Amino acid sequence: MSSFVLWVLLLAIWCIVLFFGHSIGISAVLFLVPLMIYEYFLLKKNKKIESKLGLTFMIPILLLSITYLIFNNSDFAFLNILAIIVLFSLLFNFTMCPTHKLSELFDNVMSAIFEPLGNIGKFFRISTSKIGSKIKLGPKGKKVLKALVIVIPIVLFIIALLSSADMIFGQVFKSIWKSICKFLELELFDDIFGRIITFILIFFALGCSSLYLMYDFPKAKKVVKEESKSKDLFTLKMLFVVLNVIYIIFDFIQIKSLLLHRVATGFNYATYARQGFFQLMVVSVINIAIILISKKFEKKDNKKDFKFIKIMSLVMVLLTIVIIVSSFYRMNLYEAAYGYTTLRLLVYIALTTETILMIPTVMYIFNSDFNIVSSYILILLVAYMFANFINIDYLIARRNVDRFYSTNKLDVYYLQNDGTDNIPVLVELYNKTDNPYIKQSLSDYFRNILSSSETDSIFEYNISKSRAIKLIKGVELLEDKREDVNSFVELDERLFEIK
Repeated sequence: MSSFVLWVLLLAIWCIVLFFGHSIGISAVLFLVPLMIYEYFLLKKNKKIESKLGLTFMIPILLLSITYLIFNNSDFAFLNILAIIVLFSLLFNFTMCPTHKLSELFDNVMSAIFEPLGNIGKFFRISTSKIGSKIKLGPKGKKVLKALVIVIPIVLFIIALLSSADMIFGQVFKSIWKSICKFLELELFDDIFGRIITFILIFFALGCSSLYLMYDFPKAKKVVKEESKSKDLFTLKMLFVVLNVIYIIFDFIQIKSLLLHRVATGFNYATYARQGFFQLMVVSVINIAIILISKKFEKKDNKKDFKFIKIMSLVMVLLTIVIIVSSFYRMNLYEAAYGYTTLRLLVYIALTTETILMIPTVMYIFNSDFNIVSSYILILLVAYMFANFINIDYLIARRNVDRFYSTNKLDVYYLQNDGTDNIPVLVELYNKTDNPYIKQSLSDYFRNILSSSETDSIFEYNISKSRAIKLIKGVELLEDKREDVNSFVELDERLFEIK
């Protein structure tokens, strides 16, 4: 049972080597590939693979890890960590406990993320006994090791609390701590201490997750046919009728106002057209949820009565598509006036995804046995992968710079983010523009990128960053004026005017 501890130990050490003190680059691939191999053999050895189809989730996990090598987008760098955690949960669920019910899937995914924490005590006993047997500790040695592992963290935590509660007590331990750090050299001590703490956290996280997969993950439930029970559909019918009437009125106003450019007296068309796209997107999501929930009320004994709800559901789908098109059109008008941002491009992707989701939704309306969960997951996965691989920062920079060439309007500050995917476009702008204030701002931005890349580790290697540095080094940068406060203030004011 405890043979997996060695592999967990090696993975935790490898994780520290790759990530501690480094930004994520090629290290994501170097860690996730052996992690997936370990997870596969763990499931196979413990005979937990109910469906090999679930293992296909390794493909999007691998693709997301590759984005850390190819692109350098700070927003997706964070989002993809969360996405990878969810994808691992889906992998375990569809491999060990395949289900087509949305409620069961949600419960299993949440359980796979949070319930492994309950195995801390069990994994602690297994790992200490395994390590103790390897280093041949006697009964007393094992007791001492166990006592130190438990007592030291608790004592340090209590001292920290008491130090913050009493200044005199805090000063005493602060002076002792300074003496120890001085003796051991502060930077070295902090580095080793940080690595140890991080290693312990990762070691226990991987170990507890492994135990959860081996013993606690819910087994596939047998489908039990429940007796058909009649349900009152009056409330549901009323909800659909009222909402559809509201949507018909709303869509009529949208067509008249946006497409025909006719706005009631007292309203400005430009202002009217450039608002409300987020609200409309949320409404369309709510409509999909209502349609899905309504199908739960369909039973064998009310199929004739349920036909009216099916018709109303189809009408709602059509009206929702009009709402999505309206939201899409409003966003387009907004971008034309105020420029392009990551959030606005993501809204386009979300709206397009919602429209595609209508296809399996319609199929589900006609056939309750249609596997809508798998369809939704596939569409959402493809949409998320598309958002990752279209190189959003480059597209945003390209569209804003092209807009600058025609309108002379540019928010140069917004383009200066933490990534480097936009650098090819900004280098082109730097070489083409004669605007001294934009050139000075970009010059300072390029200089910051060069200085921040000087200490990069081999594990941080990133294609986008490497290409950006080569491009910047081929540019003749202006003199750094940031030390001149007056020049910097004037530059900031002129850049604001350019917006």
